[in-house]
Amino acid sequence: MNIFKSFFKSSKTKTGFFKPKPKIKLFRYPSLEAPEINKAELSRLIRNTDPDNANKILRNQARSISTAVSLASGFFDTLDSEILGESGFILDIATQNRKLNTTIQNAFYEWEQNCCLHGVYDFEDYEELVLNALYRDGEAFIRIVRGDSLKIELIDADDIDNDFNDDALNIRCGIQRASKNSITPIRYYVKNSERERIGIDAKDIIHIKKPLIAKQVRGNSKLASSILDIHQKDKFKKAELNRARLSSEATGFYTRKDDGGIGDPLKSWDEETGEFLESEEAQAPEVVSVGTMSALDEGYEPKFIDPHNPTNIEFYLKSTNQEIARSFGVSYSTLTGDLREVNYSSLRQGATSERRGFRRVQNFIRRKMHNVIFKEWLLIELLNGNIRPNAYSLVLAHFSFKPQGWEYIDPNKEVAANAKAIESGFKTRVEVLREKGIEYYTYIDELEKEKEIVKKLKEIEDIKNEVKDKDIVDD
Repeated sequence: MNIFKSFFKSSKTKTGFFKPKPKIKLFRYPSLEAPEINKAELSRLIRNTDPDNANKILRNQARSISTAVSLASGFFDTLDSEILGESGFILDIATQNRKLNTTIQNAFYEWEQNCCLHGVYDFEDYEELVLNALYRDGEAFIRIVRGDSLKIELIDADDIDNDFNDDALNIRCGIQRASKNSITPIRYYVKNSERERIGIDAKDIIHIKKPLIAKQVRGNSKLASSILDIHQKDKFKKAELNRARLSSEATGFYTRKDDGGIGDPLKSWDEETGEFLESEEAQAPEVVSVGTMSALDEGYEPKFIDPHNPTNIEFYLKSTNQEIARSFGVSYSTLTGDLREVNYSSLRQGATSERRGFRRVQNFIRRKMHNVIFKEWLLIELLNGNIRPNAYSLVLAHFSFKPQGWEYIDPNKEVAANAKAIESGFKTRVEVLREKGIEYYTYIDELEKEKEIVKKLKEIEDIKNEVKDKDIVDD
């Protein structure tokens, strides 16, 4: 109370009126109190772009970058191998009925080979196409076609008309919503080969996207934040390479010692007449060969071009690649393949963080694509009488898709750590198998096969010992 009394006393003027109390600043934000030199630049940050309006432009830019720049093209190959692995996602049915598990898994595997509506792609192809579209375009559209069997079709994001907007029908960027303030889609408008719009009900479309804001209708490319950096770096690198190439190919040039031009007759002083006399047109060599020298006329002087050696290009390229790698969610060494400064500790730390991000992507694709498609397939099988209702409910509650795992960075240390964790009770064998992307029942089956091999080897060893003992007795 004494503090407040002293505050009010100090605020009172001689006339008996109080001065306005100063505002108490609880927080300070430097961007709101920027100096004049930075205000114009910071004001641009206020003018945000609607992500739906930017979708088409960013998609086209990302598609160009993904094929024109080797680093971006290699990133998509890395993405496929790290997230999908050798065989993509594997269906795992874990009911108590192993015969039912095997039957459903085999039936779904057969469907995967013939899932395409047009008979062109298999399910692994669709996994790769969807993954690339999700990163490059920011979204992927899968059409579900129900009939005697389930069929799927991948719709190009460019065919969902971004320019089709109708406020009266609640259509935005080619997608019709239930109401003005709703984000629930009810129809997608797709352009066919004649560029005509065809409406497809939302129940027949799987729209996979990772929005920036909840009310966003379309997705944005994962490359969006790094497109400018990739483009500038690529142009800078090519410009420096072209400059260095021209510098290496153009050895030098010739100059005249007097004021004449190249190819003009040379002038010489005649002491008898006291005048300049023009000699024949001098010839300057145009081609320089390695290990040879040519004689020049008296009036010419060679000038050699200094080789072009940019000083900071390596630092610029490396720092830019590090920023791009961070934007992509991978390590610098994974993006560029540069392992010169990598040791075990840094490699392990980078791989751990990187793989955690890859697992998130695997889980996202599994939830948005695989689970939805499998439920649709299972329902079609039920309606066609291929499985019984009780089996349908059982499978629906016990299915999952197993993504691929990763190899150990240091097998000795990591296997020993897992063994210690299992022994201490912090981990189970099933958990370790899951981390490696190994199906439990597949592992059990492999152990059974291993037992058969061990049994056969023991039988062979026993036969050898019997023969050996018999030979000793005969001797």
